[in-house]
Amino acid sequence: MHREHPLLVFGNFVNELMVTVPVHRHADALVAVSPRKIWLTQPGDVLVTPRPMSEPLCDYACDLLGFSPSDVTLLDAPTDGLATLTAAVRRNGLVERLRSEVRQRPGIRMQPFAQDRPAVEFAAEIGVPVEGYGPDGVPTSAVAAAYRINTKPGFRQVAGDLGIRIADGLTCDTPEELAAGLRKILTEKGAAVVKPARGSNGYGVGFWDAADLPELEAGLAAYLPTVAEQPPGWVVEERLGFARVVTVEMEVDEDGPRVLHVGEMRTPNGSFSGQVTPLVASSSAVDELVESGLALGRHLHTEGYRGPFDIDGGITADDVLYSTESNVRRTGCTYLDLLVRRLLGTERAARTVWAADSRPGGVERDFAAGLARVRSAGLDFTAGAREGVVLTSDTLAFDGKWRYLVLAESHSRVDELESGLADVLKLS
Repeated sequence: MHREHPLLVFGNFVNELMVTVPVHRHADALVAVSPRKIWLTQPGDVLVTPRPMSEPLCDYACDLLGFSPSDVTLLDAPTDGLATLTAAVRRNGLVERLRSEVRQRPGIRMQPFAQDRPAVEFAAEIGVPVEGYGPDGVPTSAVAAAYRINTKPGFRQVAGDLGIRIADGLTCDTPEELAAGLRKILTEKGAAVVKPARGSNGYGVGFWDAADLPELEAGLAAYLPTVAEQPPGWVVEERLGFARVVTVEMEVDEDGPRVLHVGEMRTPNGSFSGQVTPLVASSSAVDELVESGLALGRHLHTEGYRGPFDIDGGITADDVLYSTESNVRRTGCTYLDLLVRRLLGTERAARTVWAADSRPGGVERDFAAGLARVRSAGLDFTAGAREGVVLTSDTLAFDGKWRYLVLAESHSRVDELESGLADVLKLS
């Protein structure tokens, strides 16, 4: 898969869409994975990330993709992790450098991780169109839609307008409303989940049961300081028991929305860890998830938005789907979807099962050494192969986790390869 135009891949993992006020426990993990953007590049591209890329990862990724690291211009704009990438680019004196890189590449387009206002405005400033949009730039209606739907209240409102099923719940603007709303949901439903109005990756999510009612005030007094950096605003929803946690990844272009893939998410402790695609078993609930994605995609298309998004949801034991949120941006699996197609070709990718995850290991925290172990075991994916393991990012110094992608022609074979990888890297 070769693009006809170069890209400025802009890894703004710290942005205004995911949380209102960046905090280290959220932002640092996102910054740590940002070098995975190398998998989106091809010769002639420019990649900007908020942290430097490890040399072993860069060499490995470029070799597997079939080009030299010198074929891509790699720039990093490090900060303390709590600034948008646009601000970091300015602090590191890279504005004119990027303007020059853009001038040298006719037809270049910017591909931001998130289409927030700082990124969109910076693209206009240095004279590069955002991918998917024409010379007039990103419509204000598209930016507004992305900001609105990336909030939990905003998603609940648009879901209601579009007939997308969501859990019973309330929007609360103050701590007092939160206490009253949580008490109401717990009394009527028996279990609740509290989410900050703008949050992602499990940040600020709290789980409550009816047994917490007698000490509710004390519980909230302990919870509220954990999200004190954010402006007031929450949703309280009935906490449902899900047998499966699912997602549909979509893309909106000039012709409207299209499905990229449907997957089952791995969410230990309520936070995304990995995904298996396609689902082991489909159902009417999965069909409903796809229809929900298409409905939201048509809405985004009308608003002028062009780019990726997803809808996440849960399926109950009796096969009822409840949509829980939408991420109107690139996600942890957007780049994987493209990578699978790059490695296998579009036709073979459509027949392939893949799983991605991040797990701590019991071997030395050294990317090159771990890669050597995987290769020695014969598990590594190589050019032209139909199956194998790809190590997708190097965050070992940050969290000690091995991040990987497993490809094969069946779910059972993916399980076998992942089990073998777990043995080699002593994954837990």
